[in-house]
Amino acid sequence: MNPILDLTAKPISSLVYLKTNIGGWFFDAFLRSTHTSRLNITQHPVQTGAALTDHAFLQPKELSMEIGMSDAATSLVPGQFTGGWSRSVQAFKVLTELQALRVPLQVHSRLGLYQNMLIEEISAPDDYTTLYGLRCTVMLREIMVAQVRTVKVSAKPAVTDQANRGKQEPQSVNVSNLEQIRRKMSGG
Repeated sequence: MNPILDLTAKPISSLVYLKTNIGGWFFDAFLRSTHTSRLNITQHPVQTGAALTDHAFLQPKELSMEIGMSDAATSLVPGQFTGGWSRSVQAFKVLTELQALRVPLQVHSRLGLYQNMLIEEISAPDDYTTLYGLRCTVMLREIMVAQVRTVKVSAKPAVTDQANRGKQEPQSVNVSNLEQIRRKMSGG
């Protein structure tokens, strides 16, 4: 089963912008989410009147989600988390496969839509309380994407070694001017 889902396919398309999900995967419970947006501000003095936007920039968004899965429940989307030993184990497997693929994901939560997110860390304690379920924390970080555009200004190169310098002829130098220059250079 491919962990990268088509978010336009039915029934995912009707839910993807309404319910909290990670890349179109709808887990049983999102127990807690921590949304982090950080501005990096210069430590150096800024001249009065300078544009402050030149001295601060946004860091990639970070999102931490605590997820719960139960082996007793059924999936919101038919067919999700099937084919494994249990739904909880399959859910953990899906998360680790998404992380290994390193493909940017769309994540929707109650507080917003995040584009270009990668799973940075998955932490899943496993003990007697999670024997028939999964409780894990997924840390996601945004990949900053920039669009680069090349603009052609001129068809001619800006610098050339074959510039037309015109006709060059030797000039005669006045001997008296040369004598004045020699005296100034010798200090006399």
